[in-house]
Amino acid sequence: MLTSPLTRLADRHGSDKGCLHGDRHRYSQLYDIILQPQRTTLSKMLELGLARGGPEAEVGGRVERRVSAPSIAAWLDYFPRAEVFGFDISDFSHLESWSSRFRFVQGDCGRIEDLAGLRERLGQNVDLIVDDASHASFHQQLALRELFSTLRPGGLYVIEDLHWQPRHLEAALPKVMPTREWLEALRSGTGHLSPVWTEEALRDLAANIASLTILADMQATGGRYQNALGLIRKTA
Repeated sequence: MLTSPLTRLADRHGSDKGCLHGDRHRYSQLYDIILQPQRTTLSKMLELGLARGGPEAEVGGRVERRVSAPSIAAWLDYFPRAEVFGFDISDFSHLESWSSRFRFVQGDCGRIEDLAGLRERLGQNVDLIVDDASHASFHQQLALRELFSTLRPGGLYVIEDLHWQPRHLEAALPKVMPTREWLEALRSGTGHLSPVWTEEALRDLAANIASLTILADMQATGGRYQNALGLIRKTA
């Protein structure tokens, strides 16, 4: 089977963004099409959520994890000049020894204070943000609201796994529309107010979006694994 350079890296490091591990989303194939022209020029990126098995995985899921971060390893190899930031509720600071280009910030996507601290560390002109954290709708939308401004003009914000939200977190967190439905409504020009979105916040976000694409079911027909993601391009 022909695979892309990023897919080979994802598979080598054990990331489920590739074809071999976990849920085998194959997002890496799409990312390679979009991001390959920037491999040697992309200077700063962020991934939210660094490993499987945290509190989103099950009720009582452990915050304390000392494990690797497969997708971070893949990104570091894929973008040889990029400063790669990682954000997670668990402490992955031990992985800063991997590379002088890796920066870790610990925090919770449900806490505005933590996202504000991350925003301060990031600064401006972020090329790429990938949300692969808890997958809870409230977390996804709060992170988007608080971090979209850090993207450079023309930068890309990706929300992965729109096909699934952890039920225990959806029930426990402030009620918002499921993120996939919310993005579809935003794309159609319909605003939905919520504990995350005021009219002002919606207007500000919409005014800075150049394109919004939702992709789903990219697997072969009859495949076992599901996927769906949103791609939000900032105005240039």
